[in-house]
Amino acid sequence: MSLRSRTTTGVALGLVSALSFGVSGPVAKALIEAGWSPAGAVLVRIGGAAAVLVVVLAVARPGVLAAVRADGPALLLYGAFAVAGVQVAYFSAIRTLPVSIALLLEYLGPVLVIGWVWLVRRRPPDRTTLVGAVAAVVGLVLVLQVWSGGVLDPGGVAWGLFGAVCWASYFLVVDRAGTRTPPLVLTGVGMVVGTVAVVLCGLVGITPIVLAVPPTAPVLLAGADVGWLLPAVTLALVCALIAYLAGVGAVSRIGATRGSLVALLEVVFSTLITWLLLGELPGPFQLAGGALILLGVVLTRSAPVADRPTVPAAGG
Repeated sequence: MSLRSRTTTGVALGLVSALSFGVSGPVAKALIEAGWSPAGAVLVRIGGAAAVLVVVLAVARPGVLAAVRADGPALLLYGAFAVAGVQVAYFSAIRTLPVSIALLLEYLGPVLVIGWVWLVRRRPPDRTTLVGAVAAVVGLVLVLQVWSGGVLDPGGVAWGLFGAVCWASYFLVVDRAGTRTPPLVLTGVGMVVGTVAVVLCGLVGITPIVLAVPPTAPVLLAGADVGWLLPAVTLALVCALIAYLAGVGAVSRIGATRGSLVALLEVVFSTLITWLLLGELPGPFQLAGGALILLGVVLTRSAPVADRPTVPAAGG
């Protein structure tokens, strides 16, 4: 395959991944508004994907045991925070926030990484990275509209920011494990660990698992009651399995930096899909703030910063 063809395929896979991730917010919110809990929606999403990936790993056998022996603690952290944590936080945030706003809060993860690397590892950012971080913080102020006395639900904002922390952990964990663990193994083991983490948190009551089958209210997408099965299957196969595998394929062809920039289109896709399916659209200040957050993330990812992940980030 020529370099041009490889690049074209990689960008196409990146677009598929971003679109697939972008579907998750509105689909999950429809289930949550019909009586499901956020943890229930996450369990169906990553549990269904984990079941498929376990079969794939059993057939392909790409060194799972070796990876677990070499990077066991990192894989546990990856599954617990970068897979389960980020998705539970995101789905919890969209209970009370517009989908696009919750996703933008999550996208502050790379800015938190900059602060961690600067303060803990004593590696100050370059000028481009610092400008990106400032732009993202200003964008956050606009998104939250802090001058208006609490337009957004504080609990939803807290969940969104926790999602950013979990996503930041992704970059830091993958920096340690991603160079040695094959992407398929990282994704598969992460899904399994994430599924177990959600179940355990549900059993102890931290994040209650409610699968409202049948739903207690209509599952409305684009104004029509679609039932629970179609959204549940979409979450597992499209928003998890296809999204992650397409993202892995994209990065293997066009690299982590370019792949992560293509992945930013998830916010655009999510905003458009949410508008079409749920009728949500951010206000003008929030749109302006979202643009600044995306600009900030682009600048932080374009700069030659250390600790760059080698596989695609866990999207919403």
